[in-house]
Amino acid sequence: MKQFFMRDRIRAIAAVTAAAVMLCFSGAGVIAQESRESNDSSQYIPVTPAMYQVNPLYEGLITLSDIDYGPELQVTKQQVLNAENKVGSVDEAANVIKEGLKSKSKTMSIPFEFQGAYNGTQLVNIADSAFNKALVHTGRGDEGDYLKWGYSGRGMQVGYSQSNGKTIGTFSYTMTYYTTAAHEQSVTASGNQIAAGLGLASKGEYDKIVSVYQYVCNNVQYNYGSSTMKYSCYAAAVENSAVCQGYALLVYRLLNDYGVGCRMLAGNTSNGQHGWNIVRVNGLYYNIDSTWDAGKSADQYTYFMKSDADFVNHTRWAQYSGADFYSEFPMSPNSFDTGDIGSAGSIKSVSLDKDKLTLKIGTSSELSVSVNPSKAASKCTWKSSDKSVATVSSSGKVKGVAPGTCEVTVTAPDGKHKDTCYVTVTEKDVAIKSLKLNKKKLKLAKGKKYELEVKVKPDGASTGSLVWKSSNNKIAKVTKKGVVKAKGKGKCTITVSTKDGKKKATCKVTVK
Repeated sequence: MKQFFMRDRIRAIAAVTAAAVMLCFSGAGVIAQESRESNDSSQYIPVTPAMYQVNPLYEGLITLSDIDYGPELQVTKQQVLNAENKVGSVDEAANVIKEGLKSKSKTMSIPFEFQGAYNGTQLVNIADSAFNKALVHTGRGDEGDYLKWGYSGRGMQVGYSQSNGKTIGTFSYTMTYYTTAAHEQSVTASGNQIAAGLGLASKGEYDKIVSVYQYVCNNVQYNYGSSTMKYSCYAAAVENSAVCQGYALLVYRLLNDYGVGCRMLAGNTSNGQHGWNIVRVNGLYYNIDSTWDAGKSADQYTYFMKSDADFVNHTRWAQYSGADFYSEFPMSPNSFDTGDIGSAGSIKSVSLDKDKLTLKIGTSSELSVSVNPSKAASKCTWKSSDKSVATVSSSGKVKGVAPGTCEVTVTAPDGKHKDTCYVTVTEKDVAIKSLKLNKKKLKLAKGKKYELEVKVKPDGASTGSLVWKSSNNKIAKVTKKGVVKAKGKGKCTITVSTKDGKKKATCKVTVK
């Protein structure tokens, strides 16, 4: 499946390091020279070059020619002095930017006033820091990652001057989004409708995750089209068609809106770059990927509530795999016990405890199946190749019906894993007429083992009551299953017999 994420790399916006993604509209081509205090407050104050940058998350997918450009910043000193609500810190500027991003403001002009003297480069760094801080995860569905992935490009310019020992000016941003304010209103309305239908308000933490995950998997289809709208939550929530980013943003929006800790992550897979979510239950986080489980029944989910170790084919980008990130969003060392959810799709092996079984007519025996993971055992199906000989229940109970042979098979839902037991059904009482061992003589080195095989006649006669015995346990011992273990040098005789002793067979053992 083709994915639509490009590697997220942290880039400085300062003029020295951002030359590759900047276009200059100031005419000077460099950061404006140090501002000197002027008595003429009606003149435009100096400005830094206008710097335009594609959202690093979309680098390679979006180009500078695809984003919007605004006019060069023109602001007078008097306009800044007269401006209300001037910001005085990075935090204050970040809050204003955050609200502008949420309302899809295409242009944002933020007046500022800082104590002391700042040059252009310092102010560009402050403007960039404030913007990045506006994108920090807050736990609200319409903030944090939702805003971080919601724009395709940004322009930035700073106008500044000095006044009475202070630096004053304006931070200016020109934004390019995938959606409009009207689109976001539709997302909110759709999200409220989805949440009401799922009853999220009255559910617990894990049940909210299950409900949202199943809704997204069942209702959003993968979009292979060319429209950039497919990268948005709007595409998933309203149009029900998106790429992985849209899936993950809808999960992020719904869960955070209803109190479940959720982040949107990105990384690499064998299919390319990809996005998914982590969700919190009881203080620990688990990986979920609604894109890769989309269209499946719940028991077939493969990427739901997984630990990192079990979340195969997903490698996080560096910003999501560092010690600081894991400290803030600690992952569970084990996958969550989801019961029947994901049970079928997660089966890795199926194995029966017996490969042969002999029953008398009318008697039963329970076959035990080992399934990895064990919780998926209930999803396996049982089948007899000939019900006229033996039947098998949904729990593996085999019952003899008539003399003969058949096969009993247990199979995983996907049909990829199965195991078979060969069943022989005999008359109720079949007496052993003869016994024969596969070895009449056996030589063993001290400490070695060998399992003797006994053949009985007629076929189907029970071997459950056979008795094994060694003539000298100091030389060789034998188990109830005919396993001979050499103990010391010498010779002895191993005997297998019926319980009444009327039928027997022997093997002479020499221990070197």
